[in-house]
Order: sequence, then C-alpha cells, then structure tokens
Amino acid sequence: MAEPDGRSGAAGGEGRPAASGAAGGGAAGNGAAGSGAAESDRQREVRLLEELAANAWAPYTSQALGAWRLRATFGVTMRANSVWTVGDVPEGDWLAAAETFYRRRGLPSCFFVSDGTPDGVDDALAAAGYEKRFPCFLMTGAADETLRRASENGRFEVVLEEEADDAWIADFIRLEGFEPARAAAYRHIFGAIGPPKAFARLTTPDGATAALATVVAERGYAGVSNVIVAPDRRRQGAAERLMGALAAWAKAQGAVTLWLQVVEDNAPALALYRKLGFEPRSRFHYRQRAVLPDGLRC
Repeated sequence: MAEPDGRSGAAGGEGRPAASGAAGGGAAGNGAAGSGAAESDRQREVRLLEELAANAWAPYTSQALGAWRLRATFGVTMRANSVWTVGDVPEGDWLAAAETFYRRRGLPSCFFVSDGTPDGVDDALAAAGYEKRFPCFLMTGAADETLRRASENGRFEVVLEEEADDAWIADFIRLEGFEPARAAAYRHIFGAIGPPKAFARLTTPDGATAALATVVAERGYAGVSNVIVAPDRRRQGAAERLMGALAAWAKAQGAVTLWLQVVEDNAPALALYRKLGFEPRSRFHYRQRAVLPDGLRC
C-alpha cells in the first residue's frame, strides 16, 4: 500500500514492558544483531526506506518520542495514526506516553513495527495485549527494470499533476469505496508531503478515470502508493501501464530504485509487482489493542 541501532531502553512503571537489544534483519520487530558489512548495509537501507515511507505519508499531528514519532490524522489510515518505531527505544515509559497521546485524541493506541524496529519492542507489545495487524512487505525494484517490463498499452493515457486537486481526491475516495468524510484527512496527507510528488490519473479515450496512483521521490528512491484501478478496468493492463508512467516520472526526478508497500496476502498485487521486477526488501506490521474504528486501515 511505503520507511536504528537497538541500544537498550527500558519502559518504566509496574507491569510495563521493557525492550532492549540490537536491531538487525529478519522478521519485523524481531531483529538480531547482524554479522558482517552486508547485514549492516541492509539494515541501513531498511532504516532509510522506512524514513522515506514516513515522509511520503504526512500525518496531521506528529510528536517526537525520542527517535520515534507519534502520528495522528483523525483516525484515517493506520500509517498516519500509529507510532513510528524506527530508532532507539525511548527512555522512560514509552507505552504509557503513546497510550496517553492516542487516548487524548479518541484514537486506539497503535504501533508500526518493522525490520527497523529495535529488538524486543514487538514482543513487549504482544505481552501487553497488542494484536498483530496487517502484515506487509516493503518491496523494491529498479526503475529502469519496471519501465522496461511495463506494457505501453495505448488504450490508456496518463496525466500527472504536482498536487491532488479536489477532483483527484473525489475519484480516489469513490474508487476506494470510502466515506466522503475522509476527504479532508487525505487532502492534508497529500498536501503536506514535502518531497517532489506526482498524482497520476489513467484515463480511457472517452476521458473516464481508469486508475489512480501517487509517487514521491527522495534521495534516489521513489515510493509508489494509492494504486487503485476502477472495477470495470481491471485485468486490462491499467495498473501495469500506470506503473510504467510512474517509473518514467521517478527516473526524471533522479530516482534509481522504486519502493512500495503491499499487504502480504494481496496475491494479485504481489504477482503484478513481481512481474515488474519488485521483490520484498523488508517486512512490517501494526500492533493495536483496541477494536479498530471504521475506516482505519493500512
């Protein structure tokens, strides 16, 4: 759907979890200290990708908790309403601090946990009753390779704009089947993205919208998100055509590598992205204890 060294930090308070250890490769939030330069290079790239992914999805409110970020955006999307845990474990009772932050906003306390999360944090959250939600891959691929593999598909035209106007957001809400009330939150998220960005619209010869997507370029990478195809245009090569256009835009911005986030059980999307040269680079999921409110999703 886009992103630390695990030096020890303890959460205070009776019954509160402690998390310590070194972050490395492996399952999200359960890294072990790697050996050799190759593992170190991988972990640095994972941390960079997680930072880029966070920059590409701007929350309405962001508050620092040590190296972590407490994020809230009216309960719209889990990415914009979760604790970003890439970085050293904060000092003090980090769980109480996060729960207070979300309780004051009427939101469930939620944590983003990835391969860049310090060792022990995921286990601590599980022990505190937080359920694992939405296991995802962060996939990467070479922009050149995606451009080479993507079909031109002359049945569709692509228009890219620097900002998401009201018409783009309205079509996005409609194609996703979301409530119109979510438009204000998406307007903020899209408008507040800092790095160069483009909002793509794929159209048919009669001008109808066939698909939409977003791309954000930063530091030699470009992140693809919000890929949605109209139901009556699926299995017609629309998504592939769109990905080719996004890869071309990314290259023009100096990006060499594309990245994207996708839920692990989304088989059709995984098949498409693998066809276009993407492979999983890391994994992440969310930890959330209360029942998800309507509309809160990955």
